[in-house]
Amino acid sequence: MKRSKLLFLLLLLVLLLSSTAAAHAEGGARIALSGAADLTWTCGEPWHDPGFAAFDVNGKDRRRDVAIEGAVIPWRPGDYELRYVLTEGDVPLAETARRVHVEAQTLPETVQPPKGTICLTFDDGPCEYTEEALEVLAKYGVKATFFVVANQTKYLHLLPKILEQGHTLGIHCYDHRSYGWLYEKEQNYFTDLMTAQEIVHDYTGQYAHVVRFPGGSRTASFLAATFPGGYEELYDVMRDAGVRVYDWNVQPESGTKTTEGTFIDFSHPREPYEYAVVLQHDARLFSVKALDSMIRWALQEGYTFAALDETFPEVHFY
Repeated sequence: MKRSKLLFLLLLLVLLLSSTAAAHAEGGARIALSGAADLTWTCGEPWHDPGFAAFDVNGKDRRRDVAIEGAVIPWRPGDYELRYVLTEGDVPLAETARRVHVEAQTLPETVQPPKGTICLTFDDGPCEYTEEALEVLAKYGVKATFFVVANQTKYLHLLPKILEQGHTLGIHCYDHRSYGWLYEKEQNYFTDLMTAQEIVHDYTGQYAHVVRFPGGSRTASFLAATFPGGYEELYDVMRDAGVRVYDWNVQPESGTKTTEGTFIDFSHPREPYEYAVVLQHDARLFSVKALDSMIRWALQEGYTFAALDETFPEVHFY
């Protein structure tokens, strides 16, 4: 990451020097875009303007006096235009434009997993108990999915380890504190999602393709209500942004806050598991402590385990 930033700074320096010479040669103010004037951006990836250089007639750096008009919505496919305007007071000195095409992602088709597949999922990490969960999973060679809260800076160093051990990293959110703010409007939720995606990418070099709403899709009903097409439209927007959404259909922590109770709930299903997406929290020690017994029981019963990815059918309450 440091090497790429250094390369970017060197390229920007070259651009600044060449732009200075051009400004003197042309005898006028000038804005020079870094990167292409016509740009294609992948939907669902956090937007970063490639940058620009700006000089007045004397070759003085005037980037601080450039206003950028317009915006790119990186989770919405479409065509956007940004205008870069250099002014002196109220007098425009130079302007240019960049056109950005945000291109929807195409996810692979889903495939129904074999009957008896259990997908263990953990919300609210990484945290002080995540490594213990990873140790138990490694003991049995079981792969799982971790829906992370990306503002937990103390434990973000565990993100690469989760991937290295063959698990899936998913996004829970950046900030779990306020459902009211998060689901109030589209801008709030997707800004949070883009922030979390950027952090995951910074630590691992890749973006997540599986997501779980904080509180599940029931709680996200307030967000769905802001879309004319409701949940169906919301899920389509998520898929365009390269992610599938997963609720759960097994909740062994429900009604208990004990290790024994979690194991008992998990090991006594009303019907044999077919495609089970199990909700646990690596932030709850009692649940992590139940993991060893849960895995041993499931293997003895002939179940198999798998980590979610974007080829697994989505599981929704709505």
